[in-house]
Amino acid sequence: MSHRHLARPRLASAAGLAAALCLVLSASVVPARAALFYDVTLDLGLHDDARVFLNVTNDYFAPPPAVAVDLVKRCPVPQDDYPVVLLFARASKRPAEEILRLRLDYMSWSDIMFRLNVSPAVLFAGIDRDPGPPYGKAWGTWRKRPRGERLSIRDRDVIELAKIQVAAGYHRVSPYTIITEHNKGVTVEHYVAEKNRGRYPKEKAAKGPDRGKGQEKKKVPDKPKKHGNPHENH
Repeated sequence: MSHRHLARPRLASAAGLAAALCLVLSASVVPARAALFYDVTLDLGLHDDARVFLNVTNDYFAPPPAVAVDLVKRCPVPQDDYPVVLLFARASKRPAEEILRLRLDYMSWSDIMFRLNVSPAVLFAGIDRDPGPPYGKAWGTWRKRPRGERLSIRDRDVIELAKIQVAAGYHRVSPYTIITEHNKGVTVEHYVAEKNRGRYPKEKAAKGPDRGKGQEKKKVPDKPKKHGNPHENH
Protein backbone atom coordinates (compact mmCIF):
# COMPACT_ATOMS: atom_id res chain seq x y z
CA MET A 1 0.00 0.00 0.00
CA SER A 2 1.37 3.44 -0.94
CA HIS A 3 2.11 6.25 1.49
CA ARG A 4 -0.46 8.36 -0.37
CA HIS A 5 -3.28 5.95 0.56
CA LEU A 6 -2.11 5.77 4.18
CA ALA A 7 -2.19 9.55 4.51
CA ARG A 8 -5.84 9.88 3.58
CA PRO A 9 -7.28 8.15 6.69
CA ARG A 10 -4.91 10.15 8.89
CA LEU A 11 -6.02 13.43 7.29
CA ALA A 12 -9.68 12.46 7.62
CA SER A 13 -9.15 11.51 11.27
CA ALA A 14 -7.37 14.79 12.01
CA ALA A 15 -10.13 16.77 10.29
CA GLY A 16 -12.78 14.93 12.30
CA LEU A 17 -10.93 15.61 15.56
CA ALA A 18 -10.58 19.31 14.72
CA ALA A 19 -14.30 19.58 13.91
CA ALA A 20 -15.24 17.89 17.19
CA LEU A 21 -12.93 20.21 19.13
CA CYS A 22 -14.53 23.25 17.49
CA LEU A 23 -17.99 22.01 18.50
CA VAL A 24 -16.91 21.55 22.11
CA LEU A 25 -15.31 24.98 22.27
CA SER A 26 -18.26 26.73 20.61
CA ALA A 27 -20.69 25.06 23.02
CA SER A 28 -18.79 26.38 26.03
CA VAL A 29 -18.41 30.00 24.93
CA VAL A 30 -21.06 32.71 25.24
CA PRO A 31 -22.01 33.97 21.75
CA ALA A 32 -20.48 37.40 21.09
CA ARG A 33 -23.87 39.02 20.41
CA ALA A 34 -25.14 37.80 23.80
CA ALA A 35 -22.04 38.70 25.84
CA LEU A 36 -23.41 42.02 27.13
CA PHE A 37 -26.69 40.43 28.24
CA TYR A 38 -24.75 37.61 29.87
CA ASP A 39 -22.65 40.07 31.89
CA VAL A 40 -25.74 41.98 33.00
CA THR A 41 -27.38 38.81 34.34
CA LEU A 42 -24.36 38.26 36.59
CA ASP A 43 -25.24 41.51 38.36
CA LEU A 44 -28.95 40.84 38.91
CA GLY A 45 -28.47 38.87 42.15
CA LEU A 46 -30.25 35.76 40.81
CA HIS A 47 -29.63 32.19 41.88
CA ASP A 48 -27.67 30.24 39.30
CA ASP A 49 -30.55 28.25 37.78
CA ALA A 50 -32.50 31.45 37.09
CA ARG A 51 -29.42 33.17 35.65
CA VAL A 52 -28.70 30.33 33.22
CA PHE A 53 -32.38 30.08 32.26
CA LEU A 54 -32.46 33.80 31.46
CA ASN A 55 -29.47 33.44 29.14
CA VAL A 56 -31.02 30.45 27.38
CA THR A 57 -34.26 32.44 26.96
CA ASN A 58 -32.29 35.28 25.44
CA ASP A 59 -30.49 32.92 23.04
CA TYR A 60 -33.79 31.32 22.07
CA PHE A 61 -35.59 34.55 21.11
CA ALA A 62 -32.43 36.46 20.10
CA PRO A 63 -33.65 40.06 20.49
CA PRO A 64 -31.23 42.87 19.60
CA PRO A 65 -28.58 43.08 22.38
CA ALA A 66 -29.41 46.66 23.40
CA VAL A 67 -33.13 45.84 23.61
CA ALA A 68 -32.43 42.67 25.61
CA VAL A 69 -30.30 44.48 28.18
CA ASP A 70 -32.82 47.29 28.62
CA LEU A 71 -35.69 44.83 29.03
CA VAL A 72 -34.05 42.55 31.56
CA LYS A 73 -32.93 45.49 33.71
CA ARG A 74 -36.49 46.83 33.83
CA CYS A 75 -38.27 43.53 34.51
CA PRO A 76 -39.47 43.45 38.14
CA VAL A 77 -38.81 39.69 38.29
CA PRO A 78 -36.49 38.99 35.33
CA GLN A 79 -36.64 35.18 35.40
CA ASP A 80 -40.47 35.32 35.31
CA ASP A 81 -41.20 38.42 33.23
CA TYR A 82 -38.54 38.19 30.52
CA PRO A 83 -39.70 34.87 28.97
CA VAL A 84 -43.35 36.00 28.84
CA VAL A 85 -42.49 39.39 27.35
CA LEU A 86 -40.46 37.84 24.54
CA LEU A 87 -42.98 35.05 23.88
CA PHE A 88 -45.82 37.58 23.58
CA ALA A 89 -43.67 39.90 21.46
CA ARG A 90 -43.02 37.08 18.99
CA ALA A 91 -46.67 36.02 18.91
CA SER A 92 -48.10 39.54 18.57
CA LYS A 93 -45.31 40.97 16.37
CA ARG A 94 -45.30 43.97 18.71
CA PRO A 95 -42.21 45.53 20.30
CA ALA A 96 -41.17 43.79 23.49
CA GLU A 97 -40.83 47.21 25.15
CA GLU A 98 -44.55 47.80 24.61
CA ILE A 99 -45.46 44.54 26.31
CA LEU A 100 -43.21 45.24 29.28
CA ARG A 101 -44.73 48.72 29.57
CA LEU A 102 -48.20 47.19 29.91
CA ARG A 103 -46.92 44.82 32.58
CA LEU A 104 -45.30 47.69 34.47
CA ASP A 105 -48.73 49.37 34.38
CA TYR A 106 -49.94 46.46 36.54
CA MET A 107 -51.90 44.66 33.83
CA SER A 108 -52.30 40.92 34.29
CA TRP A 109 -50.77 38.63 31.68
CA SER A 110 -54.28 37.49 30.69
CA ASP A 111 -55.34 41.10 30.09
CA ILE A 112 -52.19 41.76 28.05
CA MET A 113 -52.87 38.68 25.89
CA PHE A 114 -56.41 39.84 25.25
CA ARG A 115 -55.43 43.45 24.55
CA LEU A 116 -52.74 42.47 22.04
CA ASN A 117 -54.86 39.70 20.52
CA VAL A 118 -52.28 37.06 21.42
CA SER A 119 -53.77 33.60 21.09
CA PRO A 120 -53.50 31.65 24.35
CA ALA A 121 -52.53 28.71 22.15
CA VAL A 122 -48.92 30.00 22.28
CA LEU A 123 -48.82 28.84 25.90
CA PHE A 124 -50.13 25.37 25.07
CA ALA A 125 -48.20 24.55 21.90
CA GLY A 126 -47.45 20.82 21.89
CA ILE A 127 -49.81 20.19 24.84
CA ASP A 128 -52.71 18.39 23.16
CA ARG A 129 -53.97 16.43 26.18
CA ASP A 130 -54.53 17.21 29.83
CA PRO A 131 -51.04 17.63 31.35
CA GLY A 132 -52.35 17.11 34.86
CA PRO A 133 -51.46 19.29 37.86
CA PRO A 134 -50.29 21.94 38.19
CA TYR A 135 -51.08 22.87 34.57
CA GLY A 136 -54.28 20.86 34.04
CA LYS A 137 -56.67 23.53 35.36
CA ALA A 138 -55.27 26.22 33.04
CA TRP A 139 -55.32 23.76 30.12
CA GLY A 140 -58.97 22.83 30.82
CA THR A 141 -59.96 26.50 31.07
CA TRP A 142 -58.31 27.18 27.71
CA ARG A 143 -59.97 24.20 25.99
CA LYS A 144 -63.44 25.18 27.21
CA ARG A 145 -63.08 28.90 26.44
CA PRO A 146 -65.23 30.13 23.54
CA ARG A 147 -63.14 31.41 20.62
CA GLY A 148 -62.34 35.11 20.94
CA GLU A 149 -63.21 35.29 24.63
CA ARG A 150 -60.63 36.47 27.15
CA LEU A 151 -58.75 33.60 28.81
CA SER A 152 -58.72 34.16 32.55
CA ILE A 153 -55.88 32.23 34.18
CA ARG A 154 -53.45 33.12 36.94
CA ASP A 155 -50.28 35.07 36.19
CA ARG A 156 -48.28 32.21 37.70
CA ASP A 157 -49.80 29.78 35.21
CA VAL A 158 -48.90 32.04 32.29
CA ILE A 159 -45.34 32.37 33.57
CA GLU A 160 -44.81 28.65 34.08
CA LEU A 161 -46.37 27.74 30.72
CA ALA A 162 -44.19 30.31 28.96
CA LYS A 163 -41.11 28.79 30.60
CA ILE A 164 -42.16 25.34 29.41
CA GLN A 165 -42.43 26.67 25.85
CA VAL A 166 -38.93 28.16 26.07
CA ALA A 167 -37.40 24.97 27.48
CA ALA A 168 -39.18 22.68 25.02
CA GLY A 169 -38.46 24.90 22.03
CA TYR A 170 -34.80 25.46 22.85
CA HIS A 171 -34.05 21.80 23.53
CA ARG A 172 -36.44 20.50 20.85
CA VAL A 173 -38.29 18.19 23.18
CA SER A 174 -41.96 17.67 23.91
CA PRO A 175 -43.47 19.95 26.58
CA TYR A 176 -44.52 16.73 28.31
CA THR A 177 -40.84 15.95 28.88
CA ILE A 178 -40.52 19.17 30.90
CA ILE A 179 -43.81 18.54 32.68
CA THR A 180 -42.72 15.00 33.65
CA GLU A 181 -39.53 16.39 35.16
CA HIS A 182 -41.52 19.03 37.03
CA ASN A 183 -43.68 16.30 38.55
CA LYS A 184 -40.45 14.75 39.87
CA GLY A 185 -39.62 18.00 41.65
CA VAL A 186 -37.35 19.47 38.95
CA THR A 187 -38.15 23.11 38.14
CA VAL A 188 -38.06 24.31 34.55
CA GLU A 189 -35.10 26.55 35.40
CA HIS A 190 -33.15 23.66 36.88
CA TYR A 191 -33.92 21.37 33.94
CA VAL A 192 -32.55 23.99 31.53
CA ALA A 193 -29.63 25.02 33.74
CA GLU A 194 -28.34 21.46 34.14
CA LYS A 195 -28.09 21.15 30.36
CA ASN A 196 -26.45 24.54 29.79
CA ARG A 197 -24.52 25.48 32.93
CA GLY A 198 -21.15 24.95 31.25
CA ARG A 199 -21.98 27.52 28.59
CA TYR A 200 -22.67 30.23 31.16
CA PRO A 201 -20.02 30.15 33.92
CA LYS A 202 -19.99 32.80 36.61
CA GLU A 203 -17.38 34.91 34.83
CA LYS A 204 -17.66 38.12 32.87
CA ALA A 205 -17.69 37.54 29.12
CA ALA A 206 -16.73 41.09 28.15
CA LYS A 207 -13.13 42.26 28.52
CA GLY A 208 -12.23 44.80 31.15
CA PRO A 209 -11.15 45.11 34.79
CA ASP A 210 -12.74 42.60 37.10
CA ARG A 211 -15.01 43.64 39.92
CA GLY A 212 -12.39 42.88 42.55
CA LYS A 213 -9.95 45.37 41.04
CA GLY A 214 -12.72 47.93 40.84
CA GLN A 215 -13.39 47.57 44.55
CA GLU A 216 -9.72 48.12 45.35
CA LYS A 217 -9.71 51.39 43.40
CA LYS A 218 -12.53 52.74 45.55
CA LYS A 219 -10.01 53.13 48.41
CA VAL A 220 -8.10 55.79 46.46
CA PRO A 221 -9.75 59.13 47.35
CA ASP A 222 -8.72 61.13 44.27
CA LYS A 223 -10.27 58.69 41.76
CA PRO A 224 -13.98 59.03 40.91
CA LYS A 225 -16.32 56.15 41.44
CA LYS A 226 -16.99 54.52 38.07
CA HIS A 227 -19.53 51.83 38.91
CA GLY A 228 -22.97 52.47 40.32
CA ASN A 229 -26.50 51.18 40.37
CA PRO A 230 -27.59 50.70 36.72
CA HIS A 231 -31.09 51.86 37.70
CA GLU A 232 -30.05 55.06 39.49
CA ASN A 233 -30.66 57.44 36.60
CA HIS A 234 -33.72 55.77 35.13
